[in-house]
Amino acid sequence: MASDAQTYLDLHVHSSEGSDDAGATVEGYLRWVESRRKLGFRVDGFVLTEHRRYDQSRDYSELAAKYNAVVLRGVEVETEIGHVLVYGVTPEFLKRFDLSDISLPYAEVFRVAWETGGIAVGAHAGRPRIGVVEHFNERQVDLAGIKVLETLNGGSNDYENARAHDLARQHSLREIGASDGHFVSGLARCLTRFDYPIRTIEDLVAVLRDPTSSFVPLRIEETVEGAEIPPRPGLEELAALLPHTSGQGNLGGDAIEYDRSVIGREVHGGRLVVTAESIREYCEALEETNPLYLDPEFAKKGSYGGIIAPPGLLQTAELGPAPDPKVKFGNLGFHAGSRQEYFLPVRPGDVLEGYVSIKEVYEKTGRSGRMVFVVRQARFENQHGETVALLQNSHVQRELQAGGSND
Repeated sequence: MASDAQTYLDLHVHSSEGSDDAGATVEGYLRWVESRRKLGFRVDGFVLTEHRRYDQSRDYSELAAKYNAVVLRGVEVETEIGHVLVYGVTPEFLKRFDLSDISLPYAEVFRVAWETGGIAVGAHAGRPRIGVVEHFNERQVDLAGIKVLETLNGGSNDYENARAHDLARQHSLREIGASDGHFVSGLARCLTRFDYPIRTIEDLVAVLRDPTSSFVPLRIEETVEGAEIPPRPGLEELAALLPHTSGQGNLGGDAIEYDRSVIGREVHGGRLVVTAESIREYCEALEETNPLYLDPEFAKKGSYGGIIAPPGLLQTAELGPAPDPKVKFGNLGFHAGSRQEYFLPVRPGDVLEGYVSIKEVYEKTGRSGRMVFVVRQARFENQHGETVALLQNSHVQRELQAGGSND
């Protein structure tokens, strides 16, 4: 990371470690930062803003130091005026909101973020449905509590960014740029240049909250030494552009219909009896040779005091279906990733009860248009009543246009 006072940060990034629609690890992003620097671009770091999730225990400081970069953390939440980035997330803020709620009260989000020492920013402000511009134009929502908008977004098109810039200009709102990256190659397409050293989330929040501070959104090509940053065009300057959409916000239509009563309701899905033989057979099938799973004498000397099961063994359990949310949308479905958390070791002799549920149903957009995610969860409980693991699978439903594709 360069040593001068300026700092170039991508303020809106999603990783596979926290967002189920992302395909890049934090270290993968850091390696991409290295590659961008070798080409002469200036990227000092990024802020992870995972969707609807903020794990207070995560710490990337050592990994960031390894790559001489800044890795900070915020969160992206969903409100009734679109998506909102929150920086400076405090325990008090987390107590006030259920981050999994996809229609949080936007005025409260902005107000509580500010009152608890952070700041909220309207994300990809120019996109339909999930950006503030459309809600302001159509519903005249109050902008009084909004101080900063993301008006240069790497996933939005020129028209969407221009309409966001216009709104910010007309209402004296400050502007940031960010990639909204979900994959390695998306990182740092757009960034924000700060005329100060930013090393911590406190530094970032202080600058964004200070009305006299200096920062500017820009594209990565404008970070090269000597590059000029041209004036940001508004809609007047882009009069030739049609009011088309990137597809990432064009949800359209009515609210998705589904049975909300099943969300979070667990039903018994089945049982998994763990034996030394089932562990051995699983390991043989995968050519797994870890002695913690196979060698009693070796395992006895380890920290677990005996053989344990490979975490993947739980995925062999034959569980019944979760309650059906009856989502009324789409004519095409596909698997969209999984998330697994393991809390306690599983040993020979354990009898695990599997409880299945629908964790959440939410909608968002991609380049192919409107999508609905259904997240199914399996919770495994041992004979002592302890939860040993949570396994989640996400399924996407989307509308395939008749006579063609959405690609």
